Amino acid sequence: MEAWRSDFAHAPPFAHLLPWLENLPGRDWPELAELNAFAARRELRNAIGLPLSFSPQTCPCGQHDYETGIYATGRVPSREHNWHDLFNALTWLAFPRTKATLNAVHHDALPQGRNRPTISDAATLFDESGLVLVGEDGDLADLLAARHWREALVDQRARWSRLKACIVGHAVLEKLLTPWPGITAKCLFIDLPADTAADELDEAIAQRWRKGTIKQPAMLFPLPVLGIPGWWPEHEQLAFYSDQRYFRPPRES
Repeated sequence: MEAWRSDFAHAPPFAHLLPWLENLPGRDWPELAELNAFAARRELRNAIGLPLSFSPQTCPCGQHDYETGIYATGRVPSREHNWHDLFNALTWLAFPRTKATLNAVHHDALPQGRNRPTISDAATLFDESGLVLVGEDGDLADLLAARHWREALVDQRARWSRLKACIVGHAVLEKLLTPWPGITAKCLFIDLPADTAADELDEAIAQRWRKGTIKQPAMLFPLPVLGIPGWWPEHEQLAFYSDQRYFRPPRES
């Protein structure tokens, strides 16, 4: 079992989880009962309105059984003392409508057989590796989607004061415990003020998935998360953004 640590809690990528991170035990892993107490106070519900809780995962299960089980019962199988599942639980607390909607997308789309629909692939990608960029600067989002990294992240850095980035993907959060430049999220731009209230932003993200706006993984653009201004000390060096291992050049048309 990995040792518990809390030193990451105040780092910028975890800011949206701070209301719960600050109330976790400082010296040892939180128990599922503590996470369930948070869930009860937050009145978490799944897509069909059942109370949501985190229950011990006693045996492995495939994605179909995992997602349909959450939809039918409201119980999220969770490994105790596990970073991946802890960040999944914390993301349920931060983005409950988004998580419930992603679960509903899987429930409706995942087949029993082998053919997996692209919308389920997209939902999985967002659930594990998603990042939401919220603000009223669609031009900057377009630069990022086009992989014009230097212009978007260096030349236009002042414009980032009008944007906010929130990580939805719990796998990305887990990777950021030991950050390295290659950590990449799949980004969804939401055209709302950067100071939009958390619950309103959550509903806006969920609506994008309910409406079927995101039909395939390619509709989420990649963003090396440590290139976000303010998130990593090394980005003050321009050479950081010239490393094409992480900041890949635009695709040829």
